[in-house]
Amino acid sequence: MHIKQILSFFFSIGTLLSFGQAISGNIKDGSNKEDLIGVSITSKNQGTVSNVDGDYRLTLNPGKHIISYNYIGYEEVSKEIEIKDGEEKIINIEMEISSTTLQTVVVSAGKFEQKIEEITVSMEVIKPTLIEEKNTTNIQTVMDQVPGVNITDGQANIRGGSGWSYGAGTRVLVMVDDMPLISGDAGQVQWRLIATENINQVEVIKGASSVLYGSSALNGVINIRTAFPTQIDIDRNPSPGFTKVNTHFGLIDFPKREELIWWNKNKRRAFKGVEFFHARKINNLSLTLGGNWFDDDGYRQGEITKRNRFNFNTSYRSKKFNGLTYGLNGNFLWETTGSVLIWEGYDNAYLPLDGEITTTAGDTYNIDPFITFRKGNNLHSLRTRYLKVINDNSTKGEDVDQDNKSEIYFSDYQWQKNLEVYNLRITSGITNEMVYAKSDLFQGKNFRKNHSFYSQIDKKWKKLNISFGARYELYSLHSDKGHVIDGDTINDFGTGKPVFRSGLNYQIGQGTFIRSSWGQGYRFPSMAELFITATQSGLEIYPNPELKPEDGWSAEIGIKQVVKFGKWTGFADLAGFIMRYKNMMEFSFGQWGDYQITPIGQTPTMADLGVGFKSVNSGETQISGIEFSLNGYGELSENLNMTILAGYTYINPIPIDPSFVYALDYNDYPVSYQSSSSDASVLKYRYQNIAKIDIGVNYKKSSIGISARYNDFMQNIDSIFTTELINEGVPELNIPPYIPGLNESRENTKNGDLIFDLRLGYHLSKDLRIGFIVNNLLNREYMSRPADMKPPRTMAIQCSYKL
Repeated sequence: MHIKQILSFFFSIGTLLSFGQAISGNIKDGSNKEDLIGVSITSKNQGTVSNVDGDYRLTLNPGKHIISYNYIGYEEVSKEIEIKDGEEKIINIEMEISSTTLQTVVVSAGKFEQKIEEITVSMEVIKPTLIEEKNTTNIQTVMDQVPGVNITDGQANIRGGSGWSYGAGTRVLVMVDDMPLISGDAGQVQWRLIATENINQVEVIKGASSVLYGSSALNGVINIRTAFPTQIDIDRNPSPGFTKVNTHFGLIDFPKREELIWWNKNKRRAFKGVEFFHARKINNLSLTLGGNWFDDDGYRQGEITKRNRFNFNTSYRSKKFNGLTYGLNGNFLWETTGSVLIWEGYDNAYLPLDGEITTTAGDTYNIDPFITFRKGNNLHSLRTRYLKVINDNSTKGEDVDQDNKSEIYFSDYQWQKNLEVYNLRITSGITNEMVYAKSDLFQGKNFRKNHSFYSQIDKKWKKLNISFGARYELYSLHSDKGHVIDGDTINDFGTGKPVFRSGLNYQIGQGTFIRSSWGQGYRFPSMAELFITATQSGLEIYPNPELKPEDGWSAEIGIKQVVKFGKWTGFADLAGFIMRYKNMMEFSFGQWGDYQITPIGQTPTMADLGVGFKSVNSGETQISGIEFSLNGYGELSENLNMTILAGYTYINPIPIDPSFVYALDYNDYPVSYQSSSSDASVLKYRYQNIAKIDIGVNYKKSSIGISARYNDFMQNIDSIFTTELINEGVPELNIPPYIPGLNESRENTKNGDLIFDLRLGYHLSKDLRIGFIVNNLLNREYMSRPADMKPPRTMAIQCSYKL
């Protein structure tokens, strides 16, 4: 007798021994006969949910009842019954997948499971197949394929909500399983800590999300959801375990221009790696283990990466206390990597300026204890995280201590009440975060605290979904070193901020949904933006303790149409959006420091000229536009299936007050930040037209996929990048160009960038697959920002095996 039959037998016996009248039974998927977990069973003001084996029991009063069975992605089932005093009824249910839904369930929009077509905000969903087939070793490469999303120097930008902020602060909150993964001092996303081998789904919210997620969610949220054993493979029994191993080896091709090749042609630059993932259920314990080894020679001189990563997830369902689950998750990263800020010149684009390479070696890890308790319609959860980032930086050519360490203690208690009878859900929570940071880079010891309370109500009324939420957050920062602000020396900074959001979604027809939303957002400056003092590539990076928090709001109206062809399901989405920001923080390149007189016969460096980077408030801004996206997957015929992810985004990013938006320097002398083109009204470091598409086709054992990304010309950059001093130097004073070729590179890319990637795959058996991946297929030269040439063509062979 199987274990589920034994449990079913004892479950039935238990119901017979119970007092009172009740209904009980088991709920399954009508097509594959698998048990359905978390099905909602309601009658008037009474309700329950099915357990992990699909079993349920609902106590009722004597009389007639209409019992409703609801599960996301499935057709509702209603049963009219009559039950007598003391009677027990066993009702087993089979539910069918809805023909008018996308069968895509998301969590990030409201912190509970919802159909993607019924949420009130714009969202994109990335499935793990695309991540695996593109041979993703760093999740950033896949995020660059998401419509409306760009990654520059590790910072995410959604619909032009951010410009360029090198290693300091982010307006997009990146999370793993609802927990933020951002360093406490610099506000940097820890992309390389994300286990690409263990991803169940990536959810991208577009627009201000500070009500549910806090400060860094001003421009949106990227939530990476990891996999549990029951989600791994629907065709397998997860009890014995599931194991996946992926290996790859790749080469970096030669650039088209001979002058860009700096390495020995007889010794090719290569990259290689191994990933593994294992998941299994041991009675009430769910366990996943994963790891990654990666070695990359790099396409730029000195940018060598050596990475080792290990992760685990555990979840234990208590036998003694029904509804209690607890566990411990963890990620550990040991990495050494080199980074280059600016090139030597357009003809030496893969060499660092002045030979300066920042090599970072260190450990990054997080430990996440959690506990959840569900009783009836109440769900309590406490999620905690300890995140430590250690960066031992050695900058070649500079005798500067740029090491930094930070620790984060984070907790989020959440209570959720689901009133099934009224189709009403209340979500409330308290979040606390404490950050300890120590670094000469950020002027000593700093301590930050964030405390917040949030609440959101979601109501479903027939075909209308309504959402309303609010949050209040207190922020305080203590610095051991006093900083001069408005003539006073202070050590402590603090402020508080309430924000609100609302949204509507209405089904107007068969598979047609319209939505509108409005939400406020805010972001406190990071320690790096406030206090950083460093020199890199001969450039000073200046602090700005007078930075003010930025805040704003975003609104959109959109329509989503579900599209079905047999077993192929997709949606077309059209949205118009607008974002307004106040005190937007921008990373600006200009003359922020004093001019230093150099000895006769020596050439002044840019640091001597006071030229460098600094974060400044850039006044009021507005970003508006439209976006169209298409997303779908499924079978077109018996042996043919296709996935598609595509989108076009038009953005109009403008300053509300151009005379103020690019600020003044520290002595109140005007600094020119006008565009290097004729259009000075566009915000810096933005594209106005972005188009992306990825199509994957599988036929029997073979697969082919192609990706394309297009962005138009970046019209506005810091004008000092385009000056004669930077590009040509001053020959009469014997001053060479500091960063030669910037204007030439922009002239050669004035028609924008169009990049293609290709992937091929073949299943040698059910469990063994080989792949061939080519990125930058046409070997194009392109840049994400000035003086940052992206990689030439790369080619890799991949082998994946599932046990």
